[in-house]
Amino acid sequence: MLWMYNNDVMSNATPGTDPSPGGSPTGQAMLDAARALFVAEGVEAISVRRVATLAGCTTMALYTHFSGKDGLLAALYDEGFAELARAQRAVPELVDPVAYVLALCLAYRETARRFPHHYALMLGRFSGEHQPSRQSAAAALRTLDTLASAVSAALSDAPDRQARATSTARQLFAFCHGWVSLEAMTFIANDQSSERQFTAAVDALLEHAAAMERRSTAPRREENPRR
Repeated sequence: MLWMYNNDVMSNATPGTDPSPGGSPTGQAMLDAARALFVAEGVEAISVRRVATLAGCTTMALYTHFSGKDGLLAALYDEGFAELARAQRAVPELVDPVAYVLALCLAYRETARRFPHHYALMLGRFSGEHQPSRQSAAAALRTLDTLASAVSAALSDAPDRQARATSTARQLFAFCHGWVSLEAMTFIANDQSSERQFTAAVDALLEHAAAMERRSTAPRREENPRR
């Protein structure tokens, strides 16, 4: 799909901002209408006709601004990852790097809870409805890079530190995604005990990464020669 918005604009956007070229009032009205339907009813509610009717414009005007439904979904997809990036930036870089990683994971969980429909389009049950452009995918992956940088600070300065940090960040990302998806489907209760379990699991993953690192950097014992 041809992506029609500037990635620098979208990477700094949050739900409620206008990604349309020039920030036109018409484009903003269209996006606001699409978001209202999206938040109220989910991705199935997004259609060119319904959005145009709610925005008080013609379907032709919507195609001009957003190239149709795909353009609207692209804007909402970018909004979701922009909100996740904003939540990450809001986390203070703590002195304890492990606590910082945990705080980033909790920010991921909270973003998924606050914006469930955006999250479903980004990584959940409706993610197949939209194929992101390269620019959008790159902006999305920067949220993983933020986590990897934080994990790297929590590991010792070993030669393969960055590779291990990237691997651990992917494991944490996969865990967070699985956890919030199960919470969304109510397979896991979304309460204080769930948060304690979530925190314990993140700690366990980080401890495992540290243990593997210690094992890889420990001096090897020389084997006794056979007599």
